[in-house]
Amino acid sequence: MSYPLCYTVRMMIKEDNKQATYELWFLGDFCESGVKGRETFNRLLREAMELRKDAAEAGCDFGGVEICAVSADGKDVETVFHCRMENYKKDNR
Repeated sequence: MSYPLCYTVRMMIKEDNKQATYELWFLGDFCESGVKGRETFNRLLREAMELRKDAAEAGCDFGGVEICAVSADGKDVETVFHCRMENYKKDNR
């Protein structure tokens, strides 16, 4: 589940960078980001899978993980990867 207010606050913080980024969000909380590129996306995807796995082992069955692409000006936010915890439990039975 995403929270647009969180995106707005985060985008205001990084105004000085002026680069497109990928951001990792887990259970509605910002985790990390990096300059938009294949290496960053792959790193965040690996981290997302670890977070999802750890949460499932801990018994978490709500929320999810997502990676968003944020434009350099911070006005465009697009979800490029999203997985809910309910889907993870179904896939790993």
